[in-house]
Amino acid sequence: MIDEVAGALCDARVVRFGVFTYVSGRKGPIYVDMRVLPSTVSAMDAVTDAMAETVDELGPDILAGAETAGIPLAAVLSMKTGIPMVYVRKKPKEHGTRSQVEGFLDDGQRVLLIDDMITDGGSKLAFIAGVREAGGEVGDALVVLDRLQGGSATLARVGVTLHSLINLPELLDYMVVEGLLERERYNEVVSYLADPDEWEGRRQADA
Repeated sequence: MIDEVAGALCDARVVRFGVFTYVSGRKGPIYVDMRVLPSTVSAMDAVTDAMAETVDELGPDILAGAETAGIPLAAVLSMKTGIPMVYVRKKPKEHGTRSQVEGFLDDGQRVLLIDDMITDGGSKLAFIAGVREAGGEVGDALVVLDRLQGGSATLARVGVTLHSLINLPELLDYMVVEGLLERERYNEVVSYLADPDEWEGRRQADA
């Protein structure tokens, strides 16, 4: 399954290389943009097929798509599995119902959080808290890509098990084997993933 998912992500051109500033303010040599995935229908279909297998294994009562990239994934998964969905905002809206969860969620329903990717997991905590505040029980989260930068441990601390289709090193390995990524650039990204602070220090020293 890993090769199929990796191939779909490459077809959708979700990976970019360069120097990027992340939401955290830190810099890195790789940017994974899952928001472009729905633009390549065959890739979206392949990825959600793989996700649907995990959804079926977990058997949740309802899917919760995380704003924003998790929403189209959850919508397609809902259609494929027949499991209803809601979506959860980063924070409650400031008008109307002031809700954080949009859709019908009953107390005690087992909710599977759906998102595109996880890094350190910090942003997922607000989604989990929002669903729990609305009465849902969140014990699992499913993402396409795990960057292996602490996300699983972060979720575990709040009682949530992380499930992913592929991790970033696996995707990079596939790209090297398929001739889509030069070894030198691969080594740079692997070095960054191993120690972001050391990578940033070298980059500043070379500037």
